[in-house]
Amino acid sequence: MANPPTDRVLRAILSTIVAMACFACLNAMSKTLSTSGYPVILVIWARYIFAFIFMLAMFLPRSGRQLFAIRRLWTQVLRGMLLFLSSYLFFHGVVYLPLATAAAISLSSPIIVTALSPKLLGEQVGPRRWAAVTVGFVGALIVVRPGHADFDWHALLIVASTVCSSFYQLFSRRYGQTERPDASATVATIVGSLAASPFVPFEWVTPHTVWHAALFVGMGIMAGTGHYFLTIAYSQAPASVVTPFNYTQLIGSTILGYAVFGEFPDFWTWVGAAVIIASGLYIGYREGVRYRQRAK
Repeated sequence: MANPPTDRVLRAILSTIVAMACFACLNAMSKTLSTSGYPVILVIWARYIFAFIFMLAMFLPRSGRQLFAIRRLWTQVLRGMLLFLSSYLFFHGVVYLPLATAAAISLSSPIIVTALSPKLLGEQVGPRRWAAVTVGFVGALIVVRPGHADFDWHALLIVASTVCSSFYQLFSRRYGQTERPDASATVATIVGSLAASPFVPFEWVTPHTVWHAALFVGMGIMAGTGHYFLTIAYSQAPASVVTPFNYTQLIGSTILGYAVFGEFPDFWTWVGAAVIIASGLYIGYREGVRYRQRAK
């Protein structure tokens, strides 16, 4: 894919935007349920179990037994646990934080991946990308504002979630070429379902309304659809093309946060988000340059 056709690039961009819209809806649904009296672990269990059912319906007719053909089982289990922890921490934190603020913090994931890639992936990171990483962390500090009067410690839950998500991405990048994307996505949902299931009998709350029941199911559909379209995006174009459009999730989170919860990010959240996005875009640009150099 050194020079992917224009139609494939457009397909990748549109798939990424659809995926980010799904993830923004997923987060809004989880916050709605968590603030309506449902335990977070129950919300997470529903997110995984219904995503698993949705993925089976999508992938099984096409892939058959290959859907469960895993070469590195324990690596996939570790990936699944990292994704589960990331979801658990994020769903806890977003109950207390505006959706857009949580999304802005989570946007620092590509920066963390870049910072850790020399040790874990053996990739070389030049001085310009290290400078961008430093700037990105400054942007994250502006959003979180530790020590400030407006500091909310729940933001640290989103930070921890982002770190778990970054490790999940690193494992995906390292072993992604040896596993089927649909199998990896399905196994991750199985791991998340199994991790949450032992706690569900002790935290069970029957949905109060049909609307809440629909939200429980809808989370799984949004999660499954989002990961499906993101898989399509990365199969159609290089990561340097796809990654910048991940930032559209901030737009969706801002719109939903205002429309559903009456939230709107303050000035410094926008400043920090802008710094993070600028840093991430530059890192993506440098990765694109390196990709084209290797392809020559």
